[in-house]
Amino acid sequence: MGLTQMRKYRIKEIWKTLQGEGVMAGRAAVFVRFVGCNMWSGYEQDRNTDARRNKAACPIWCDTDFTKENSHFYTAEALVNEMCRIGGKIRFCVLTGGEPLLQADAALIQALHQEHFEVAIETNGTLSLKDTFTINDQLYPPDWIVCSPKLPDEQLRIEYCDELKLVVPDYLPAQYPLLAERIRTTKLRPALHLPTCWLQPEDGTRKEAAQYLAIQAALEHPTWRVSVQTHKILDIP
Repeated sequence: MGLTQMRKYRIKEIWKTLQGEGVMAGRAAVFVRFVGCNMWSGYEQDRNTDARRNKAACPIWCDTDFTKENSHFYTAEALVNEMCRIGGKIRFCVLTGGEPLLQADAALIQALHQEHFEVAIETNGTLSLKDTFTINDQLYPPDWIVCSPKLPDEQLRIEYCDELKLVVPDYLPAQYPLLAERIRTTKLRPALHLPTCWLQPEDGTRKEAAQYLAIQAALEHPTWRVSVQTHKILDIP
């Protein structure tokens, strides 16, 4: 039995929509939400405890449901088949969570590539790409990596990313000089001048203040851009 058949991934939901943020905004995508996160359990009663345990702000305001309830287990083959069924002709996918690097691996990336998916992933940067996506000393990483850090710069293990997204007001450009140096897109394709550093205002009770701070931060750090969540403007999931 092959590795792709042995391993099972716990998935909260799979859905077809448009990417709402960053360089890929507006692009048709199949989203896959993995169960679990290493910053917060996902349960209300653990918000303050997990924030103190991890010394991270995100458990306080995170509104994503990545808990195990109503989730399903898939082998890589079954997951890719379900993505094809839901997405139809779409061959761009976004692996998200929670923290997808807790489960996603090289076998899944290989299975997705075999079905001609371009694979993007959204991660908090606490886990190593090399440790996660290596088989027999060969690295099989996602094609596009978006890092939204939730811990201090020096605690992040991710080797590189293509986009860097900071959730304002808790995370700001001055806090991440080391991670900003790991953005590979401008180094690989400098002529494209792709926007790679985004400031995302928190969409909660501090929204107005966060928007103001994001604008001021972009004016002070002109290599950064304020991210607009187009999927919320268009009212799509």
